[in-house]
Amino acid sequence: MRSHSAPSAFCRLSTTLYFALMFCTATVISSPAQSFTTLASFSGSNGIQPFSAMTQGPDGNVYGITQAGGNLSACGGSGCGTVFKVTPTGTLTVIYSFSGPDGDAPEALVLGSDGNFYGTTFCAPNGSLHHTVPSPQAAAGFCPGGGTIFKLSLNGVLTTLHAFSGGGAPFGVFTEGSDGNFYGTLRASGLYGFGTVFKITPTGTLTTLYNFAGPDGAYPNGVIQGVDGNFYGTTFGDQTDNQGTLFQITPSGMLTTIHSFNGPDGARPAGGLKQATDGTFYGVTAGGGVFNNCPNHDCGTVFKITSSGTLTTLHSFSGPDGSEPWAGLLLATDGNFYGTNDAQGVHGAGTAFRITPSGILTTVYNFCSESGCADGESPEGALLESSDGLVYGTTNIGGNTGTCDTPSGCGTVFSLSGVTPNPNQFVPVTPCRLVDTRSGNGGSRAIQGGRFAIFDVRQLSLTNGCGDLSGATAYSLNLTLIPKDHQSVSYVTMWPTGDNQPWVSTMNSPDGRTKASAAIVRAGAGGAVNIFPTGTTDVVLDINGYFAPPGSSTLTFHTLVPCRIADTRSSSYPQGLGGPYLSAGVARDFPLLNSSCIPTGVNVAAYSLNVTVVPYPNAGSSLGYLELWPTGEQPQNPVSTLNNPTGTTVANAAIVMAGTNGAITAYPSDETQLVIDINGYFSTDAGGLSLYPTVPCRAFDTRGIGNGQPFSGTLAPPVDVVGSPCGIPSAAQAYVFNATVVPSPTLNYLTLWPDGEGQPVVSTLNAVDGSITSNMAIVTSSDGKIDAYARGMTQLILDISSYFAP
Repeated sequence: MRSHSAPSAFCRLSTTLYFALMFCTATVISSPAQSFTTLASFSGSNGIQPFSAMTQGPDGNVYGITQAGGNLSACGGSGCGTVFKVTPTGTLTVIYSFSGPDGDAPEALVLGSDGNFYGTTFCAPNGSLHHTVPSPQAAAGFCPGGGTIFKLSLNGVLTTLHAFSGGGAPFGVFTEGSDGNFYGTLRASGLYGFGTVFKITPTGTLTTLYNFAGPDGAYPNGVIQGVDGNFYGTTFGDQTDNQGTLFQITPSGMLTTIHSFNGPDGARPAGGLKQATDGTFYGVTAGGGVFNNCPNHDCGTVFKITSSGTLTTLHSFSGPDGSEPWAGLLLATDGNFYGTNDAQGVHGAGTAFRITPSGILTTVYNFCSESGCADGESPEGALLESSDGLVYGTTNIGGNTGTCDTPSGCGTVFSLSGVTPNPNQFVPVTPCRLVDTRSGNGGSRAIQGGRFAIFDVRQLSLTNGCGDLSGATAYSLNLTLIPKDHQSVSYVTMWPTGDNQPWVSTMNSPDGRTKASAAIVRAGAGGAVNIFPTGTTDVVLDINGYFAPPGSSTLTFHTLVPCRIADTRSSSYPQGLGGPYLSAGVARDFPLLNSSCIPTGVNVAAYSLNVTVVPYPNAGSSLGYLELWPTGEQPQNPVSTLNNPTGTTVANAAIVMAGTNGAITAYPSDETQLVIDINGYFSTDAGGLSLYPTVPCRAFDTRGIGNGQPFSGTLAPPVDVVGSPCGIPSAAQAYVFNATVVPSPTLNYLTLWPDGEGQPVVSTLNAVDGSITSNMAIVTSSDGKIDAYARGMTQLILDISSYFAP
């Protein structure tokens, strides 16, 4: 068992190491409910002592840092640390080795929205002092070089953005803010020597926002951004005047102390905070609590706290269940928090644990269960949930000691499986506008290209009369993009606030046209979602329903073989579902239950549709917007389902509540033809499916298969969704994709459907004008695979955000 007097403590090796760049063969150790795998052991030349949280790269691999190792001729023979990547199968590669002048003892690593990594080193540029930090107070004198802030490309090109002089020592969570700047803290520096909060631009302009003075906090641990736009963090405390604090700081630097720990409610908070969907913050303290059978007579706690300062201790560690949690918590897609303890547990080498929001704690793994601690010892970094469905972490020491000259080992990378999202069911609402940045709705404004904006969906819903969404776990939204001055927006990504930005896309507008795309998005911190565009754009956000835990008023999803339910171009459809075209400014009801696409005797409460507009009377005839709503219920304020300003054929998915007699109403701003396809419905009938949100993931991309050529006709072989890198279970019976096509040169239409069934006469999207085009698609499957047909030549990209299963 290892014990530290400060979270910044780490062991430096003074003896020169001579090891090959190797890692141990992955070993699997079974654990109740969750499976543990040791992916890699560090050997010295590929790193020593991984410490901080890892991050996922755009290539799907996981990236992290080690405090020492790498270039073993530097930093006194122990190496100055590395940036590494590891694949899900355990292949570990060093991306960059620090040498001293460029940094020593890397402390944090995050993936920026521009696709580069940004991070900090605790020491440098001196890089000559290598000894254990005995206490936070000693941190100021630990590295007279002061540390650095750096940018690192995926191919390993490093740029030093800022080098601190004196006792800078960047420490703790490093965060990209919605303004495009990065925010962090210095451990022991500033006017009073107790640390600072700073921000730095991506080009290296640094501003000190706040200097801690002692009573207001000492030795901060980094910051995160809350849904309100402010930043929140913890201070470790100086153990003389205080036991640590929780604070809020505005982007301009106004700090408020939210809570001061007193011992029984926790002491020495060492990790960052995590904001839950209800807006409450969760975290850990490395000491304090109500038990005294730990080396420092206090084992640590898990707590939650409101932004106004009401703190609740959820769990006090006692030793057998672990002690000294140094890292912040992970909020996983199953709604539980996951963390690690550095010490104690069954084998005395630390634990991994799961804790519910109400405080029920389960130890999911006890480290050092094998002879020699080959599985690792003393986990000190925060956990990461990856898009492959696994949780990744590191241990500070332990591992395959045969490749490391210290008997304690150089540390490991491990993964945990078994995080299963909770079931959610649908609650339809009358279509309602949440935000329109063109009008400043909710104080919003156009999103600057290369930055993301936070949208507090729950508050916006109340403000605009859309209803109470406090129980929502995911939203069914329609996002409309209005690029400023028709500038190019290569892609837009929408994801849960508080999560790492996923490398997937929600929609594209490379030519700057107004476009709409449906999306099902998991609710993030405070119930909010983030939107990131590559170009400056206004956005409109409409809601047509949400998902919540199963209850008496929720609906399950029932799949249908994709079927064309209405087409105004034809007279062969049942009454009300065929021609004529839609007249400008005239609402028309569509009695969808008249169609044979829907089985008789079912109780349809909402439809899952794909709607397509075809220009009328001629190609090039534009359509400002099309609205869909349940017949008999006028939308509470103007909404739109899709837009066609360029007069091409345009499709968009839509979930629409069934209105009077099961009908829906369509309203076009201009003349147009309308085609409606159906792939399922929501109902209270038995036998339906629930939604399971996942970490957004790229499931398929023809550009990365074989020689990367586009396809035409039926795609062969079918898309193996269960076999993709996204960790989708075989129990899934329908997938929620964002489908993107890159035509070459044009694409009449794309159709996605369940593998093993005949190709249906429906379409998923159209790109007749050759533009990069995307659309949400709910596609059923009985064997884990789907088929695709392209009428034209195109690349196909499928990003998955959730799935339906029993």
